[in-house]
Amino acid sequence: MKLNTEKLPYIYDSLKENNIDAWLIVGRETQMRSEPVLPVLGDMAFIIATSIIFTKEKCIAVVSPLDYQGFKLIEGIDEVIEYKGTMEETLADVLKDISPKKLALNYNSGDAASDGLTFGYYLLLQEVFKNIDFKGEIVSAFPIISKVRGIKTASQIEKIQVCVDKTQEYLNSVPEICYEDTTSLDIFEYLHKIAYDEGFGMSWADSQCPGVMVDPNVPAGHSGIIETPLVKGCVINIDYGLKKDGYVSDIQRMYYVLKDDETDAPEEVKRAFYTVRDAILAAKEFIKPGVTGFQVDQVARHLVVDMGYDSWNAALGHQIGHECHDGGTILANRRARYNHTHLIDTPLDKGNVFTLEPGISIPQGRVGIEEDVVITETGCEFLSVPQQELMLIRLKKRV
Repeated sequence: MKLNTEKLPYIYDSLKENNIDAWLIVGRETQMRSEPVLPVLGDMAFIIATSIIFTKEKCIAVVSPLDYQGFKLIEGIDEVIEYKGTMEETLADVLKDISPKKLALNYNSGDAASDGLTFGYYLLLQEVFKNIDFKGEIVSAFPIISKVRGIKTASQIEKIQVCVDKTQEYLNSVPEICYEDTTSLDIFEYLHKIAYDEGFGMSWADSQCPGVMVDPNVPAGHSGIIETPLVKGCVINIDYGLKKDGYVSDIQRMYYVLKDDETDAPEEVKRAFYTVRDAILAAKEFIKPGVTGFQVDQVARHLVVDMGYDSWNAALGHQIGHECHDGGTILANRRARYNHTHLIDTPLDKGNVFTLEPGISIPQGRVGIEEDVVITETGCEFLSVPQQELMLIRLKKRV
């Protein structure tokens, strides 16, 4: 196991910025019951009961006798304490010695990436706190995890870029495999095969990635593939992402299936497409460190609504990186399911990687483009090459 030492400064800086004296991570058998923050910290997993504590100055590990020697070799862990009896007995002594006035734990009702503390270990910690008569304040570790997980290093962005580039390449090739008898399942299986053949996995569940919407009557979203023939005169929306080396992409591309007498998409379709495209560009031009997700969302949403379309029933974008929905801050409006101050009103950071994905529904189907961007020192850059025009598909006859 190892710690990602590039992430350690974000931990210590965040503890100081939020006036948190210590951050406690506890768990066991984490391969069975995932603790989302561990892969972010490095190549880490707990088998036997283990605690890691970050104070403002150092990292302490409380481990079993079987793990003691191994943890001593991990760069970035400053002190390794072996427990002879139970972890909670030794952890109690450590916490009593540290005596934090404010202690962060991994729980959060609005962010899955910060909600790794199991209920069983929550109860165990309550007993520990009771036994040492702990008087400090317990707070969510969201502000720390949001920084540690959300700020991507240069090497992490390079791995995301590999996935982005291949995702675009595969999506651009879709028109080549479209025949008069092609179905959404054919496209789904094609995008699986070319990815698997080159050593990529899917960004989310294999049964749901990619989403291939080829008929306005087919529900959009991550509900799995429904086999449907391609429809002339309708749009195709494909939501697709790849995973490799622990990092992912998430991109949507738009196509129009030409009727026999058409050489271009109808103006109604192009107008919706250009509106979505321009909303993405407006949001990208607005993003910089220090603005909030709510502010970014409003730039794109107002542009879409001002063009006469309905406000779409979703966020403008989410973070990607380790997972397709990577947790932390999001780009969203004040709709009930997003209206958490820590999610949409926390200033964004350099190194955050987001999707930008507004959508419009028209009679010909759902028009949704999705681009991936990274926040820089002074603004924002596209990781994907933005789609500027609809990809036109003329269905071929099989020979």
